[in-house]
Amino acid sequence: MIFVTVGTTYAFDSLVEEMDRIALKLKEKVIIQIGNSKYKPKNCQYFAFESDLHKYLKQARIVISHGGAGTSFEVLSMGKKLISIENHNVNDEHQRDLLTKLSKEKYVLWCKDISEIYNSIKKVDKFKFKKYVRPKCTIHEKIMEFVG
Repeated sequence: MIFVTVGTTYAFDSLVEEMDRIALKLKEKVIIQIGNSKYKPKNCQYFAFESDLHKYLKQARIVISHGGAGTSFEVLSMGKKLISIENHNVNDEHQRDLLTKLSKEKYVLWCKDISEIYNSIKKVDKFKFKKYVRPKCTIHEKIMEFVG
């Protein structure tokens, strides 16, 4: 199954529309979390919001997502194959900054153009993803040093 998530803050109609358009060409089920998108898919299962996406992420063979940090690191921590697409509706370039780093390190396959998503899906099984290991969090130690 391919699970697509566009996040909950910004609409990402172009990704939803393109995934719906190619869904019939794919040989597996596509489920899309469409968030605030106005476009309603006709060729695949979808929903706007759900409190926990974990069950979809767990079942997915491939996850396609906007470049949000929360979703990206959740998917990477699960060891899933992640295709990321920057949402240009976001007010700044934080998604581009994150995807630049994650793709350079080979954690994600960065699809830089929506029209190339089908080709990215075809490439995903040959792409050599680097296994993501969550870094040890030491912020609590820094806080204790600071407060004394």
